[in-house]
Amino acid sequence: AGMLPGEAAVMARYMGHIATWNTLIPLPDAIDEKVYAELPRKNFIDELVWARLKELGVTPSAPAGNGTFLRRAYLDVIGRLPTADEARAFLAGPSPLKRESLIDSLLAREEYADFWANKWADLLRPNAYRVGVKATFSLDAWLRDAFRRNLPYDRFVRELVTARGSTWRNGAVTLFRDRREPPEIVTAVSQLFLGIRLECAKCHHHPFEAWGQDDFYGLAAYFARIGHKGTGLSTPISGGEEMFFAATKGSVAHPLTGEAVAPKPLFGNAPTPAAGEDPREVLADWMLSPDNRYFAKVAVNRVWADLMGRGLVEPVDDLRVTNPASNEALLTALADHFRKIGLDQKQLIRSIVTSYVYGLSSAPSDRNVADTRNYSRHYRQRLRAEVLLDAISDITEVPETFAALPAGSRATEIWSHRVESLFLDAFGRPDANQDPPCERTTETTMVQTLHLMNAPNLHRKVTSDEGRAARLAASGKTADEIVEEVYLLVYSRLPASEERQIGAEWYASAANRRQATEDLLWALLNTPEFLFKN
Repeated sequence: AGMLPGEAAVMARYMGHIATWNTLIPLPDAIDEKVYAELPRKNFIDELVWARLKELGVTPSAPAGNGTFLRRAYLDVIGRLPTADEARAFLAGPSPLKRESLIDSLLAREEYADFWANKWADLLRPNAYRVGVKATFSLDAWLRDAFRRNLPYDRFVRELVTARGSTWRNGAVTLFRDRREPPEIVTAVSQLFLGIRLECAKCHHHPFEAWGQDDFYGLAAYFARIGHKGTGLSTPISGGEEMFFAATKGSVAHPLTGEAVAPKPLFGNAPTPAAGEDPREVLADWMLSPDNRYFAKVAVNRVWADLMGRGLVEPVDDLRVTNPASNEALLTALADHFRKIGLDQKQLIRSIVTSYVYGLSSAPSDRNVADTRNYSRHYRQRLRAEVLLDAISDITEVPETFAALPAGSRATEIWSHRVESLFLDAFGRPDANQDPPCERTTETTMVQTLHLMNAPNLHRKVTSDEGRAARLAASGKTADEIVEEVYLLVYSRLPASEERQIGAEWYASAANRRQATEDLLWALLNTPEFLFKN
């Protein structure tokens, strides 16, 4: 074995059949079992991650400091940074359970709903030019309301898959206004809610899975009896209302035989829809059944990836035997736990972020520097475009303005990707012309670096007469107090002694106190520590 521990999946194909074999490659030089036995365990997540690391001979990083954890938790749970006062209070708090208390308080905040609804909007939000502004706004409102009510995940999915009514009054039906034909619908539904990619099976047998055309069109047949009346696809602003309902007739033809295909699940059994029954209700029952091994797994994998920086399965919506999880025992345990807690998404998030594993440092050690799949450390993520823009606006105290939104609106409150923003586009906001399930980009680019360094809008925020830099410079605070305030705002931590010394020298040599404050703020906003969640 070399210095790259992990698991490799070997696939063999023969005569249309597929077999896989997984092999584990541990690091050389065994680690004393006492090391793993003494690792802290807060819940089942820690137990299963430590067991995996033990198999690989990998040891975890040290726990993250309180400042790093505070910033990470705020960004992950509500999509914003703590204020300087919130950071001071947490860092000074003596309670040994203050991390758990912090998570509970964040989950109860209003920003939680907007932030997590925005994540799902990436997957479901249509192009407003295709479906009309009112339908797009209606879907956005439905998503935000669902997260405000903490709608259980099974009800969330059922209301989407079986949606009927007006596009102006039930935002969930916008799914069918955007994807109007059964093949379009089933491709999205299977990928989003089952983690099964069926695109290949539309035309031929899937090269890496068991799905063929019979499976594709059998599942698509559940959506064959969606009736609608109204104006259909329409122009923005004047887009007309459209009604969706369960029709009495409708079928899907097999492309090879031309014959109508009966509704059929991908695996297991489901009753034949009765006369007058909406086939989608039968499909929802099958999808949400505890016997469906995909439904809960893809849901927890998506949340895990958001919080931990990488899914147990990658891509997060591609669950198949030839793409095994990095820790199958953990994925199964998370799915079982999700069902036991009533498919409560808030409780799932709490279980993950209160684990010891979530609180590990992102700094690698000699034994885990090559590990990018097994969570021996926290994996850094660049901030989402909307979160980053909101953070800059909060830190500078200069709000962003968006067309068609009230003054003071945050980027996480934007209801359509068609709302113009050069900043959001540069930092990976989904392209409204692309199909949502594969939309957002998270990589760093030269364009982003140049934008932060040179964008007139960022310069305007930092140098505004009404902004934070001007206010701090005009205050009675000492140079050290200003440095401390800026570090708390940008990094959610106190400056180290060396950073304080550099700040003191900077202000001592500056001819203009306000210019020095603006330069300090601008410099910190252009650092990786600000741009990434560590």
